[in-house]
Amino acid sequence: MKKISLLALFAALVMSVNATDIWTGSKHVSWDDGGLQIAADQFAAAQPGNLIKVHFTGATDGIEFKVMNAHFDHLAGSREAAWISGDGAFEQFLTQTAVDSLKAYGLEIIGANFTCTKVELLESKTLKEGFTVWTGFFWADEWSTLELYRDGYCNVDLSQATALRIYSEANRSDFVINIKENWDEGGQIADQTAMTAGEGYMELPLTDDLRTRLANASHWMIQFNKEAGDPFNVTDIVLVMAKEEGFENTAVDAKAVKSFRNGMLVIEKNGKFYNALGAEVK
Repeated sequence: MKKISLLALFAALVMSVNATDIWTGSKHVSWDDGGLQIAADQFAAAQPGNLIKVHFTGATDGIEFKVMNAHFDHLAGSREAAWISGDGAFEQFLTQTAVDSLKAYGLEIIGANFTCTKVELLESKTLKEGFTVWTGFFWADEWSTLELYRDGYCNVDLSQATALRIYSEANRSDFVINIKENWDEGGQIADQTAMTAGEGYMELPLTDDLRTRLANASHWMIQFNKEAGDPFNVTDIVLVMAKEEGFENTAVDAKAVKSFRNGMLVIEKNGKFYNALGAEVK
């Protein structure tokens, strides 16, 4: 049985006070009937670290979050193989890239079979320093795999990344981590033997070869095995970025202008263009 951490419990109490309904009703979602579409203006108040909570009934498969751009790309930071069943709720936490795309395009919630009854936008957590690829709560037990769509990292300039950090509530480092791009024999990218333990995270220093593997992967599959210890929550997957002189990758001042080009967020500042991490785009 999954245990709820004190952090998750406190977050739930705070969120219950600061919830905003952005859609209510009854919409059957399926590939034939289509998804629930929510306009961009409903996300005007969204901030990184907020979450979207989707309430559903009668689910028998999975749920997907897509932005309503030309290609209906998956929402950055959303999970592949996000299975739902019966009646309940699914929580999708928002990265900076997710917020930017929702404000620009809006959201489609889609899947094989469930009825959506309410969608809330809630305050939640403060993101870690760096570029957040994914944030949320994922229960790591016996050979549990967190699968992430490439939309969470495909617009990142990985040449500026120095490390990949995997944050958890394990309070230990004696567990297995496998980073894969597929289940094939050559699909392994790295494991915990190449990592060092930090305060609340395991860190993989990035070489040029690792940057290339991670950038070219069609998705990231991060597998955990608790080994002899207790299962635990994984909370964040973060790229540690080198600081760019003259531009902070974590903030944009009021004079900067955001826009999307070929599906990528770009920021115009002082006549130059930068990606979401602060790397200049030529």
